[in-house]
Order: sequence, then structure tokens, then C-alpha cells
Amino acid sequence: MSDLSFYREITAHEKATIKRSAIKGAPYNPRKTTKKERENLYKVLDTHKLVQDLIWNERTGNLVSGHQRLSWIDLKAREKGLKDFDIDVNKVDVDEKQEMELNLAMNNDAAMGKFDLDMLGPMLEEIDYSLAGFDDKSLDSLLGGFDAEMLSDEDLQKRADDYNEGIEHRKRMQTAKQKDSTFDYYSVLVFRDFNNRQEFFAFLGLKDEQYIDGNKIIETMREKFERKTADSD
Repeated sequence: MSDLSFYREITAHEKATIKRSAIKGAPYNPRKTTKKERENLYKVLDTHKLVQDLIWNERTGNLVSGHQRLSWIDLKAREKGLKDFDIDVNKVDVDEKQEMELNLAMNNDAAMGKFDLDMLGPMLEEIDYSLAGFDDKSLDSLLGGFDAEMLSDEDLQKRADDYNEGIEHRKRMQTAKQKDSTFDYYSVLVFRDFNNRQEFFAFLGLKDEQYIDGNKIIETMREKFERKTADSD
């Protein structure tokens, strides 16, 4: 068996060129995007163009994957004055049940893995992260989580500065890791959300900081314990 025969054996689609008018949006498609998310995607596509064909089900005429990319294609077509045009797709031929399974699988975060933040940080320093689909709010959500609409411009700037410091911190940690594979002095606290993190610092009576000296937490908790012991006596 040739390498190509093997690949075709495990491939469920065929390349095809069809008319745009043959493509219907899947009426059940549960994937929704905000205006900002569409803007992020359009910026990526404007820069990098299409690097992945749409997936289209010949049996139903429904688009299986690529609804947001298709909306960008339609936008570009309107700018050119095109009403119908040829479009390359990955064509499948499946029933409606399989189509819905594929639709969910192609957009399911539970099947896509998660970012390794220690690896992601240095990458973001090397690229224009907006051209990878990120914006400041999505990055902060990914790296800790907060509601930007509840913060002042000053707070937003501080978080941007803290984020940049975080990148530098990750670089320093990466350098240290190369010298010593153990981190006996380093620990990471993970909270349910931003409010949960604020509650933790409020309980200790400490300033909410992304990076904090562990000794400060130990001293504060020791003082609280000693006061509580004294009060109980």
C-alpha cells in the first residue's frame, strides 16, 4: 500500500469546486460569535487569507464547518460585486446525524486541547497576537479572567502592564528551568474566577496581585492564626 493510498483510506472528504449558492448554513449550528470575535477572525483572515477549506455535506447541502469563514468570504465577494461564485470545499457525504456530530466535533473545545500557558507566553512575545485571533480581553480571560467592562482605563492599563511583566516573569522562569528542572520555591494558585481571586486576597487583607511573595502570605496567615488563638484564650 502506498502512502497516498493509506491517507485516502483514512480520509472522509473529497476536494470539490461548487457554486456558493449550493451552500446552506446549518440551521441547527449552535456556534455563535460576538461582533468582537468576528472582528478578530476577519483580521486574521485579512492577513493570512484562507488556509483551510470549508467542509460541506453534499447530501444535505449544509455547511458542516466554516460558518464564520464563509461570512468573511461573502463579505469579500460583496466588495467585488459578486453574487455567486465558485468556491473550493472539502466535500463529505453523510446523513444528518453524522453531519451534526461533525459540526459539533469541529468546534468542540473539549476535543481541541488547551494552551500550555508557559509555552504560550514566550510565543506571544514573538508575534502580533491580534493576527492569531487574540485581543487583550481574550488574553486576560485566558491568563486569569476579568470583566473588562467593570474596570477603569487606569485598571486596564495596569493589567496590561502586569501582563507584560508576567511575560517577562515567564521568560525568567523558562531560563531558570533550563538551569534547574525543579521549582521547589515556586507555586501557582488557580482560582475559580476573578471574583474568587479577589475574595482570597480580601480574606487575607492583602492587595490583589498576580504575582506575590509567598512569605507575605505565610506571615499574614500566621498573624491571623495568632490573633485568633489569643482571642480564644
